[in-house]
Amino acid sequence: MDKVLAIQNDPALSGEAHHEARARAIRQIIKANFDFAMMARTSLGPTYNRLSAGQQREFQETFARLFQDSYTRLVLNFLKRETVQYHQESQQGNRAQVKTTIVRINEKIPVEYLMHGRSSGWVLYDVKVDGISILQTYEDQFGRVIQKKSFADLLNKMKLQAKALD
Repeated sequence: MDKVLAIQNDPALSGEAHHEARARAIRQIIKANFDFAMMARTSLGPTYNRLSAGQQREFQETFARLFQDSYTRLVLNFLKRETVQYHQESQQGNRAQVKTTIVRINEKIPVEYLMHGRSSGWVLYDVKVDGISILQTYEDQFGRVIQKKSFADLLNKMKLQAKALD
């Protein structure tokens, strides 16, 4: 979070002329710090295990691209001059949780980061904003689409969304 805020508040990267440079830098931080494979598996629930290896790979790649692009946009549009208060860190085995509050002018937003350990270090697998899990939201939305239509429809919809964010 501190690295992202440093990019957003870097005078050398301020202004519309540097928007793409900020976006690239933030996207790299997101790419390095999230476990997209785990997030993709979890977000599809039991459907994931019924997919072929090729479908799983295609979904993971599409999910990662869509998440990186949408989360980068969220950060660019939402985090400007806010401050982050770090509260509680807890760890159980290879799982950890960091509770923070993003302080804006007239509001305080609780944000919880859920991580797990890998050989390369800690990576995020979920973010809860004001108690709402991003991963659970994806799982609910994806499940509804699959139930009403199909996995293929979900994947096509995600690809269209990712393309629209380009």
